[in-house]
Amino acid sequence: MYNAIAGSCAEQEANAGGAQIPFTIDGFDYITNFGNPTLVTNCLNGGILNDTATDGTGNADRGVWIDFIQGATGTGKGDSTFGTASSPTRTTQTAHIRVSQVTNSNQNNPRPSLPIMVGGVITQGNMGSVSNIHWQTTSFSSSLSNGVTVGGYQVSDADEHNANNAIENDFILLITNGSGYQNCGIYDNANPFAGSNSQLYLPYLVWGGSGKSNVLYPAINDTITIRITVDADIGGTTHTKIHDFIIKFI
Repeated sequence: MYNAIAGSCAEQEANAGGAQIPFTIDGFDYITNFGNPTLVTNCLNGGILNDTATDGTGNADRGVWIDFIQGATGTGKGDSTFGTASSPTRTTQTAHIRVSQVTNSNQNNPRPSLPIMVGGVITQGNMGSVSNIHWQTTSFSSSLSNGVTVGGYQVSDADEHNANNAIENDFILLITNGSGYQNCGIYDNANPFAGSNSQLYLPYLVWGGSGKSNVLYPAINDTITIRITVDADIGGTTHTKIHDFIIKFI
């Protein structure tokens, strides 16, 4: 399992508190106004992807998201809860997903593991223009039952310098219909699964059990934490933001 922590940076700052804000890591509110979503500060969007599932039309194989925001497939309205933490200073977000969603998805379209994708937008603060943006997946950690684990594999870092790595509100990743990939968040839209020697890692959920006839799933209250770090320069100084995206199974 990949669980490395990034090295020291020029600054580590909380988004909450203090008058000077270099930038924020933001996601979209697809709940209040799905057709015209607004940015939410200290937020990421994302989902667990089953890339063998279809869109139901027979026209294309599409990866289907088991997502954390959209009410149609999420829990209730899919709202996250937000906070802060220290050591290191960071913002936190806890998003719920039902155990039944991952169970049903894998039983309908079995896969040995399912990738977890996240995305967001870097928004300039009140300290000047932001440059040299660098998204990083600094660690994965978990508290999982039934032999379920989280792994990570190196992927292309082609999009790591983008200010806008949002995952769009349809949460569909096109696989084989000729349009290529899309909505891949911080991962490469050309191919999110392309391996490379980068330090960008894609987390994936691995089932417990001993094989196809004995698959074990996460338990209620199990958690996965994906730590996202973003470095960026303002006026020659590097600033760092850390955000923990926490998946809680319910």
